[in-house]
Amino acid sequence: PTQTPGGGGGATPSSPRAPPPTTRDHHDVDDLLFVPPDLEAAVKLEGLVDPDDLAFADAFIDDVAGDILFGDGGMLGDAGGVAPGPGSGANGNGGDGGNGGNGGNGGAIYFEADSSINSLVGFRKKVHHRADPGGNGGGKKMQGSIGADRTVLVPPGTIVRDAKTGRTLCEMFAHGHREMVLPGGRGGRGNASFKTAKNKAPQIAENGEEGMEKWVELELKLVADVGIIGVPNAGKSTLLANVSNAKPKIADYPFTTIVPNLGVVERDFERMVFADIPGLLEGASDGVGLGFEFLRHVKRTRVLVHVLDCTSEDVLEEYDAIRNELFLFDEEVGDKPELIALNKVDASDEAAERALELQTVFEERGLNVHVTSALTGAGVGELITAVKDIWASLPAIDYEAEAAERAAKKLARPADGKSLDEFTVTDTPYAFIIEGAAIERFVQMTNWDYFESFKRFARVLQMSGIEKAVNDAGAGEGDRVIIGKYEFEWSGDRREKTLFDSWRAKMDEKPAGTTQQGSRHWPH
Repeated sequence: PTQTPGGGGGATPSSPRAPPPTTRDHHDVDDLLFVPPDLEAAVKLEGLVDPDDLAFADAFIDDVAGDILFGDGGMLGDAGGVAPGPGSGANGNGGDGGNGGNGGNGGAIYFEADSSINSLVGFRKKVHHRADPGGNGGGKKMQGSIGADRTVLVPPGTIVRDAKTGRTLCEMFAHGHREMVLPGGRGGRGNASFKTAKNKAPQIAENGEEGMEKWVELELKLVADVGIIGVPNAGKSTLLANVSNAKPKIADYPFTTIVPNLGVVERDFERMVFADIPGLLEGASDGVGLGFEFLRHVKRTRVLVHVLDCTSEDVLEEYDAIRNELFLFDEEVGDKPELIALNKVDASDEAAERALELQTVFEERGLNVHVTSALTGAGVGELITAVKDIWASLPAIDYEAEAAERAAKKLARPADGKSLDEFTVTDTPYAFIIEGAAIERFVQMTNWDYFESFKRFARVLQMSGIEKAVNDAGAGEGDRVIIGKYEFEWSGDRREKTLFDSWRAKMDEKPAGTTQQGSRHWPH
C-alpha cells in the first residue's frame, strides 16, 4: 500500500526493518564465566597452579566478559503506555469523545551499589533486566500508570560500560550509590492532547515510545584502602591472614591465590580494608600470568604494601620488575605511597642476613622498609602501624561529590532536545534511508490505525524539509524509504483521497477480528 502525503512524497509502513545480525551469542554461559586467559595454560604446561583451584575462580567473578542486556523502558520495547483515542470506551480506547488521557512513562533502569554483594557471579545466568512498561491512558483524561523502575544491585567498585562504544556509563563507588543507566520511554499522548478550538474530538492518538535497549559490560575494581602486592609465593596471603580474620588459601607453591582476598584490619580505633592481590609477574601489564585481570584492583587502593621474599636471590630484580609493571599499567598506581615488607626472615639465617642488607639498600632509595615474618608475626605490628599512619595522612576521597557530579548530568532519551529538521538522507541501492533521532521517534510513536496520523505524518515531512531532501536525492514513484524500523513507498500524488485509499488498504490488510481505531468514513 502507498501513502501519498500532500507534499509530494511519503508512504505507509509496510514491514519493520529486521534488526542487524549479532556476531556473538549473548546467552553463552561460557563467555560469562571469568577465567584468566593464561590460567589454564599455566596449569597444563607449567604446573604452577593446583588444578583444584580452578573451581575457586567460580566464586569470584570481577569481569563479565559477555555482554549483558539491561532492559527497555517497557517490556518488549513498549516503554510508554499507548494513549487512548476517541470512541465508545471499548477495546482500550478513551471514552467521552475528546477526553482520552495520556499513557504513562515506562520505568527506568538503575544501578545501585550494595555492600552485601562482593562479586559479579550473579550475572552469569541472569543477563536480561527489564523495567515495566507504562500503563495505557483511559477516558475522562485519565493518565496511564508510570512503569515501575528496575534496580540492578552490584558490588561497590563496579564500572558499567556500553558494550558497543566502550564508554563508561557509571561507576559505583560506595554502598547506596545509585545511578540511572537507561531512562524509560515516553508515554503516548491521548486525543485530548490534540484538541483545538476547531477540532473538539480529534481522531488521533500516539503509541508509547519504545524503551531503550543496551548491552553493557561490568567490571569490578575492589574498593580497598591497602593493596598487598608482590611476586607469587612471597607471603602476601600469610600476611593478610596474620593481620585480619581473612582466611585466604595458603600453600607452598606459586599462584596459590587466584582471586583477590579482602580483610579488615583495626589499628588505633581505625578500620582499614586490606586487599591481597594475586601474584604479579614481569610482563603483567601486557597480560602475562594473571596480568591486568588483577592489576586493576590495585588502582582503587590508596597505599601499597610490597611484600618481598628474602629467600630469593633476586629480590631487587623482582622488586624493580613489579614496580616497572605498575608504572606501565598506570602511572597513578606507580605513584601511590608504598611500604616494603622484607618477608620470610624466619626461613633461614641467610634470608635474615639478606633482609638486613636489603633494608639498607631500600632506605638509601628513600623507601619505608620493614623486616617482617608474616608466619611468626615478627615486625608485622610495626608494619601495620606505619601503614595506618600513612593512610590516615592522605586526604579522604569524596566519593559522594564525584557521584553527585555524574548525577547532575541528566540522562536523556536519544530524541530529547532534538528537532525534526535534524536528519540525514542516504541513497543506498536498496532504499533511501532517513536518519534522525527526532523523526525516528515520531514515526515509531505514530499510531498508523488513524487516518489523521497519515495526514499528520505528511505535514511533518513537508514542514521538516524531509520531503524536499528526499526528492532532491532523486527519489521517484514507488521507491523505498526507510525511517527507523519502518519502510515506506515514496509517491508524488498529493491528493487526500489517494492518501485515504492508501490508509484504507492498510486497514484491510489486518487479520479478521483485529480491533480497528480511527476514522471509519471519509470525508468527515
